[in-house]
Amino acid sequence: MDKVIDIILEFVEPEEAITPQSSLKNDCGLSSFDSVCLLDRLCEEFDKDVDEKKLRSCHTVADLAALFID
Repeated sequence: MDKVIDIILEFVEPEEAITPQSSLKNDCGLSSFDSVCLLDRLCEEFDKDVDEKKLRSCHTVADLAALFID
């Protein structure tokens, strides 16, 4: 989880600390472009191929982490 949060912080500077319950859009402030770039970065870091459609179903940091952390 910490690695996912660290990677999110490469793309945004949220006003509050990011937690697993943080909303990707509202709390983290990820734009659509940021989300696509983040997905590419996470796929590279975790050596997984995740479809962009799955990203759209993620609403929280925990949802996103679940795609990459077994």
